[in-house]
Amino acid sequence: MTIPSMTDPDVSNLMTVERAMAIIDSAAVAPRAEQVPLAQSIGLYLAEDLRNDRDAPPFDKSLMDGYAVKARDIAAVPCELAVIDRIAAGGAAASPLAQGQAMAIMTGAPIPPGADAVVPVEHTQTISTSNRIVVLQSVSPGRFIAARGSDSPAGSLVLKSGTRLGPAQIAVAAGVGAVNLPVHAPPSIAVLGTGDELVAPQQTPAANQIRSCNNPMLLALLERYPSRTTDLGIVTDNPAAIEEKITSGLAHDVLLITGGMSMGERDFVPGILRRLRGDLKITKLRIKPGKPFVFAQMPGGKFVFGLPGNPVSAFVCTVCLVSRLLMRMAGGPAAEPTRIAPLAQPLEASGPRTFYQPAIFDGRALGPLQWKGSADIFTLSRANSLLVRPENQPPQPAGAVIEFVEI
Repeated sequence: MTIPSMTDPDVSNLMTVERAMAIIDSAAVAPRAEQVPLAQSIGLYLAEDLRNDRDAPPFDKSLMDGYAVKARDIAAVPCELAVIDRIAAGGAAASPLAQGQAMAIMTGAPIPPGADAVVPVEHTQTISTSNRIVVLQSVSPGRFIAARGSDSPAGSLVLKSGTRLGPAQIAVAAGVGAVNLPVHAPPSIAVLGTGDELVAPQQTPAANQIRSCNNPMLLALLERYPSRTTDLGIVTDNPAAIEEKITSGLAHDVLLITGGMSMGERDFVPGILRRLRGDLKITKLRIKPGKPFVFAQMPGGKFVFGLPGNPVSAFVCTVCLVSRLLMRMAGGPAAEPTRIAPLAQPLEASGPRTFYQPAIFDGRALGPLQWKGSADIFTLSRANSLLVRPENQPPQPAGAVIEFVEI
């Protein structure tokens, strides 16, 4: 199946996506450092290097359930050894190991003085009438022992500044006793919807109205990025009301506004931002979906993104553009690398704008979804990827390798 192309008007006066990315990436940000409890650090970026406070493991430890032995005692097998002690994890031997002796030992327990190897329990037999075992397989010195400091010596770097803290990194921090972590504070982000046609999702819309889905969608989408979010609700197309909401939104680091960005008589947002002394770096983009896109730097180091009112456009612009600033403000990289995969079916020419097309990646190939327009949230809900189609890309056959972004 091919995807029908759509005719675009002249776009020569629109900024390219590449230029918009460069402008957003050049905006000066200064991530703030703060201390947070370990349990509250998931998803944040470290603001300082983290080092081990002691050797890991802190002692020579057994890697198996079995018997601690002297390797030279069992060079010739089978052989018998006297079992003189049992060492559990968290325990310790009562005395050193002597020649001809063994100690039962559990995984994670400290190796007793005098022992230099562990024989797995399955390589032994117990003599039921006495505290003795028969060793059936010999082992070399050091076998099944993790040496003290072999994972990470005391003072070594375990997590670099700028590392994003996921479950494994949380485990490392806990293991070195970092109960409070120096992290970059996530930016505070407010979300505002505009439009006379909008009502809240819990309301019953009139015949000429629709339920607002942008605010819930964006608040959910922002969960992917380090952020602290506030929902400013919906405001009607009233300049005074919009300005009041924007002013309150500028108490946050970043304000996302949907709707009112184009050139219609009720598209008030760009003019209001200018009146509030905003420097509008971007006003129109050569992108599909999402042409009416605004990026403004405001007094006091605040930022405003004006997003199109159609939800697919707002989604795409947030994933591909807004996220770049949010990640840097949180101490991370501007963007994760895109991926490539072969097309499952052919595509027709993309048109003169960079096109982010909803698609499904099944682990092997990309299946583009039928483009129904920038309001089609139902198709977007089926997608797990966005094809990245450059301006004026020619038709692509099935199997052609194409770039995509996971969503």
